[in-house]
Amino acid sequence: MRFAGTYHPIPFLLERLSHYLPGVTTTSALWLDYNKQLRTSHESAPLSDYLKVKAQELRKAQKRIEWSRTEDLFENHKPETSQLSFEDEDAMNVLRLYFQSPIDGLNDIITIRFTNNVFLKNLNIQFKGISTQEKHILSSMLISILSAEHQKAVEERDFLMRVEQINKKQTHKIKQLTEDLKSTEQLYSSAISNILNDFKQKLEIKLNKEFIFSNKVIYKLAKERLSIQAIEAAIENAIYLAYNLNLSEQQIRITADHIQLDKVKAVVNHSNTIRKSDTKTNNLLDRYETAAIHVLEKGLSVNGKTIAAHLDPPVTPPAITDAVKKNKTKISYLLQQYPEKWPNTRKSIKPIANLDETIVKSRVV
Repeated sequence: MRFAGTYHPIPFLLERLSHYLPGVTTTSALWLDYNKQLRTSHESAPLSDYLKVKAQELRKAQKRIEWSRTEDLFENHKPETSQLSFEDEDAMNVLRLYFQSPIDGLNDIITIRFTNNVFLKNLNIQFKGISTQEKHILSSMLISILSAEHQKAVEERDFLMRVEQINKKQTHKIKQLTEDLKSTEQLYSSAISNILNDFKQKLEIKLNKEFIFSNKVIYKLAKERLSIQAIEAAIENAIYLAYNLNLSEQQIRITADHIQLDKVKAVVNHSNTIRKSDTKTNNLLDRYETAAIHVLEKGLSVNGKTIAAHLDPPVTPPAITDAVKKNKTKISYLLQQYPEKWPNTRKSIKPIANLDETIVKSRVV
């Protein structure tokens, strides 16, 4: 079903006329369309400049109803000023109805030619030959009914135009928000890339490896809207995971699969405690791991003795054993919370290896 508001009111009324006046097929109209072009219902080509001027003169008429002998709006005829004969009255069987244009305020015009037998649907009135009194009744009813339909089309169009404007504004707003979000994501991704590069450089120096991150890693982190601390934790976990799996490679590629976001919150929650109350223990394990990496780089066997010798400053193996014994609880806690860290230390220093083995067994159970 097509809404009345999608029509210009005049074409809408022309379609409705057959509903109110069955059998009336001879109609015509003149109106100004929404593009401000003059239109007629029978035009096969645009109106000439002469007819446009004449049409505008017709549209300036200050009337609502007029009876005429011809349906041709542009035919020259003088209004009747004297008393009409019955024959003249019968000949005036064309009704002109005037409706105010919603575009320029002048009149749009519809003409209807009536036959001798006219039936007005839904009003149970039939005319057999149209007398002056019957014409008055008929024209009054038609102008009342069609004016209401005309107003309906105008008001409905106004409503639809407002809805369209609201939809356009919403569409524009959505587009703007999408562009803003895209811009924000780009800025956020750029910020994450800077954090990533700064953080990984520290670990590249520490582990003497080159780590290459794929763009998907940055996108994955950007999508999650993580804090800087959480981003660093995710990067650190990913680097150690890839490092443990590629010890023989000098250049290690980090993919999105290495980013374990489910562990990030837990890591971040514990990291504050670790960095404040367990800093010494954490640093101790880092020192052991750095020494173990130096041993590996020299091609030596990694054990408590070689690690002790490569510490800065060097210590004796019993000193390592004593340090582990004094910090047993904290070391066990750190090994459990950070399963991806200190891989060489876990295997090469016997008392730490024993603690790690106990943790692994408890997880299996």
